Amino acid sequence: MARRLFLGGFTAGTVTVVAGGAAVADTASAAGEADATTTFDGPVVAERFSTDATANSAVFRTTSTTEHAVTVYQAATSGSGVALNVVSDNPDDSTVYVTGHERSRGTVKISHIGSADGSDAGAAAVSIDLRTAGTAAQGIFLTATGGATTGNLICLRNNGRDDFVVKGSGRVGIGMDTGANPWAQLHVIQRPKSDSALMVEGVVRVVDAASAPAGVDSRGGGALFARDGALLWRGANGTVTEIAPA
Repeated sequence: MARRLFLGGFTAGTVTVVAGGAAVADTASAAGEADATTTFDGPVVAERFSTDATANSAVFRTTSTTEHAVTVYQAATSGSGVALNVVSDNPDDSTVYVTGHERSRGTVKISHIGSADGSDAGAAAVSIDLRTAGTAAQGIFLTATGGATTGNLICLRNNGRDDFVVKGSGRVGIGMDTGANPWAQLHVIQRPKSDSALMVEGVVRVVDAASAPAGVDSRGGGALFARDGALLWRGANGTVTEIAPA
């Protein structure tokens, strides 16, 4: 196996590792060995690694069951430098693809290490900036191209409950018990010391029902609906009372 080793760095084909700020000449390319490959049996340490290619620049692969394929670590504790900066000039495709086969974990896991004193109030686990005035880009878009999911489309879980959940059925729940299913298209549970709904402008629109609601189930209560512009209430025993005329 041919090896080329340089003081302060190494080169492999079109890939150059830089040490001490000086790039090492690519002797393989200079010698006309365009497809030459250099293999190192042990770890390689350098101050800088860069590629400039017209094909796949790098592949990082491991079969380890305990180690990450790649770890990017920004060790500075101040300043504007980030751990990973990904930029794409291609307007016809996504900047980043992430594909996983998880059973009980998120494909992307984000953990914000917070401050117990609340001094991180301006921070966020995810921050989205739709830049450029006049843009029509969507902030968050979720779809299921391989078929509808039976899981939650969105679940915001906090305070020991599902504060906001959109089920795979399309039903929406607010203030639900963890894992509970909404009873209707919109199900709001009123919690102690809070109103179930507050309309700041003081206007609630109730459109005419396609048909009078059927009887209520074992959960009790009644149904409020509009018919021909009039507001009606159907009680648990089936009595329909007009509350306000059209």
